[in-house]
Amino acid sequence: MITTKLTTLLSLLTVTFHPIPIHAAIPFSQITNRDNGNSCPPLPRGDVIAPSYQLYPENADWDPVLCRVWLGAVWNATAVRYNPYTNTVESILEFPGISHTGSLHIGGVAWDPYFNKVKGEEGKTRHVISILVNSARPWATDGRDITGERGLIKYDVGRGEVLWEVNVTDVSRDRYGGFQDIERDRWGRTYIVGTWPGTILRVGRDGHGLREWLVPDPLPAIPQKGYSGLAVVRETGGDTMLAVDGDGRLYRFDLREDQDRGTPVNVPIRPEVLYNDTDAIYLPPMYGGRVLLVASLFSGIQVLRSKDRSWKTAEYLGTIPIPTGRLYERANVVVASVQMGSSSVFMVLGWNDPLVSGIVPGNRTQFPFPNITAKIDALLKI
Repeated sequence: MITTKLTTLLSLLTVTFHPIPIHAAIPFSQITNRDNGNSCPPLPRGDVIAPSYQLYPENADWDPVLCRVWLGAVWNATAVRYNPYTNTVESILEFPGISHTGSLHIGGVAWDPYFNKVKGEEGKTRHVISILVNSARPWATDGRDITGERGLIKYDVGRGEVLWEVNVTDVSRDRYGGFQDIERDRWGRTYIVGTWPGTILRVGRDGHGLREWLVPDPLPAIPQKGYSGLAVVRETGGDTMLAVDGDGRLYRFDLREDQDRGTPVNVPIRPEVLYNDTDAIYLPPMYGGRVLLVASLFSGIQVLRSKDRSWKTAEYLGTIPIPTGRLYERANVVVASVQMGSSSVFMVLGWNDPLVSGIVPGNRTQFPFPNITAKIDALLKI
């Protein structure tokens, strides 16, 4: 999560978590089953530059059903559907009481590959995305203030409606916070990762059963930076989930163990190159679960590999730095990575622009996404 430009947020209004989306549904005829992006056309070589006023993405996920990318616009707290083939923003989901308040963010936005079939729609699947709403306070204070509203929305893209929503505060009760990323398992359950300190919550596919899946006991008196990203290895059955900790270490979880708590297993990295400024992690589908990309805010994208996809150990191959040059002169951090199309991977950058008077974001209208595919492929030859 971007930690700059947030000190002004604490004086903004407090809202109650009751989102109502205001944009229309996508016609169900446009939604068809696809695999993990291989059915989507490849993109031309080179960077992608999204034209969108105040986009400021914090996280991203490729939607292989619509062949679009979903972006969490952190400062405006909206979810954005972007078409990289036509270079257009097709839809912006706004939520009354959440979007444009400044006190809340939308960072994690993810396509859900494991959801129920639509009742009465034989042979078709409901097209669902997960949207994570989180308080701005932990990021404004480096975890010293972990209070504020936060919640998870399951949104039906085809029908343009909220399936369900949960208020995460009902469980966390302001004892921990900094929620910023989400993952899903093959049973339709959703995992929510918190950073101050490292925690993971889990909720059932129907929005019930929100529980503490991994919470330190006892909780530290002063919140310490912990987990920042999650990634499920779907290519091996979806039973393994990875998480990166605040000290840069990698952990593995067995999702088959249907227990009340998750058990982290350390994944040794060789050689051991650790960053303590980690953000989102990502398994690009095009590499079949063998390559993990770890966003290091101030260094770039760390490339790790597990040749057998078991992630019992990991090879450190190198770090792809944040690009330089006039186009990227205000790109002060890298917050995530994302595959677009069938054969390209891009950096998601955070931007340090002057604020527009009276509102939270800056006035940027062009958001470059550097294409790092060739650099990843070069490291994989090592």
